[in-house]
Amino acid sequence: MAQRQSGGAGGGTGGGAPEGSAITGRASFDEVVSRLSSGYRSIGDMVYEVLRQALLSGAFAPGEHLRQEALATAIGVSRLPVRAALLRLDAEGLVEFHPRRGAVVKTLTAEQLVEIYELRDLLETHALRKSMKTMTADRIASLRRNAELLDSEEEGEGFLDVRVRFYRELYDAERNPRLVELIEDLRSSVGRYLLGWRVSGSRSHHGRHTTLVDHVERGDVEKAEAALHDHLREVSEGVARILSGESDREPDSEFPA
Repeated sequence: MAQRQSGGAGGGTGGGAPEGSAITGRASFDEVVSRLSSGYRSIGDMVYEVLRQALLSGAFAPGEHLRQEALATAIGVSRLPVRAALLRLDAEGLVEFHPRRGAVVKTLTAEQLVEIYELRDLLETHALRKSMKTMTADRIASLRRNAELLDSEEEGEGFLDVRVRFYRELYDAERNPRLVELIEDLRSSVGRYLLGWRVSGSRSHHGRHTTLVDHVERGDVEKAEAALHDHLREVSEGVARILSGESDREPDSEFPA
């Protein structure tokens, strides 16, 4: 594989930045490239996975113009696999191709955002009530361990991995695999817009995952459900502010998105 070269990998948000401007999350993108640039059967698969992970981790801002030449230079490949990867990502709904602007990071409309969080509220409160009926001491212990990690760990990839484990346990993914899959699909459709805007080291959520586990352990469905409902409302409002340009950080809320 070709050696990576230095250089910006994208234009500014909305395509209005100067031709050579760096991508919004250049350090994040470089980390993704470094982590994923080996071990694939083909260059095409590697480029696709690099760009996909960069999008999901928030290295690119919503509406950001993705310049194929700059991306190819940053990854160390030709433009051909970059274009092929962007076409795959367009089919998956992560980017959009425009006749004269090329690939742009897909964003959400206000109506789409409202619909996503209405569905999340319905599915996640249902999943919580259902899983609490069959809660066990072992699951509580697992939830508490992960809750303590979430309440103390710096935000980042490790934090996100623990969050996935926590909510899969909370919603009993083993017994409700399809339900949890639907929830995770909805979360990821918004997560890519949140992850790049998190404030590293924020402690606004300190202790709150543990509090949720306390409600669950006591079997207090009303308090657990109310806490989850409030969280989803707060995060929805915060995402709306971010996408409208009114905020540059995630809102303080009980649990991460």
